[in-house]
Amino acid sequence: MTFTSHDQASRQDVPASKEPAQQTKKDYEDIRQECREKLSAYNANEAYVFLRERGFGTEQYPYNFYQRWLDGMLAKRINYAANRQNELMLLAMQERNEELRRKRPR
Repeated sequence: MTFTSHDQASRQDVPASKEPAQQTKKDYEDIRQECREKLSAYNANEAYVFLRERGFGTEQYPYNFYQRWLDGMLAKRINYAANRQNELMLLAMQERNEELRRKRPR
């Protein structure tokens, strides 16, 4: 793709809205706030926390057939599998955000 002189001039006329360091700090804060809000919603759902603490869907889930059946019904009702995937992704995103923050020069 080639740019005409008009395209290049219009790009130069647009001032940077923020310095890179300021933008990086804002991005960090935005991700941090989003993770905090969404993770607190998972922790506020008692049924979800119940299944998570029991280890539902993991190899460590030790319960008998009847308990598995009841927990499975509850899990379907609250869409546990998809919500657990989303929670794990948020936790990974939060950890990576903090890791990048620690590595950045201040």
